[in-house]
Amino acid sequence: MEFVAHPRDLPLDITLIEDQPFPQITEDRAGFVGITYVTLRPFDNGRSVRITLEEIDPNFCVSGRIAWCTKETDGYHIAIEFPTKEECYCVRMIEQLSQIEHYRRQAKIEGRRLNYNEAAAEWIQKFAASFPAFTI
Repeated sequence: MEFVAHPRDLPLDITLIEDQPFPQITEDRAGFVGITYVTLRPFDNGRSVRITLEEIDPNFCVSGRIAWCTKETDGYHIAIEFPTKEECYCVRMIEQLSQIEHYRRQAKIEGRRLNYNEAAAEWIQKFAASFPAFTI
């Protein structure tokens, strides 16, 4: 199982929702299963959440489950798993777009102005091969 760290400069909106009967994720499952994120508030393990990401896609909205939550000095590190095939696939695609936008912003800080397509081409060349595969 692999979780991808969501960039901090692209804030997620995470809302608790009524717990949903997600299928159990087994430890032997390979590939992308979710994201990690740093938040200012704790979440209980097993709770269902709704996630939106206005900055990348105003229509993006998925449900997931808190896999774990640990207190660190910079906030609460949480992992959100997406046990259904459809949601997992959608989140993986949005997460790649988020990683590309984060890469573009980092390049700008370094004095390089890239449009989104240029940033995408560079990110794909450098990082796409190591991005966790979708294998559900």
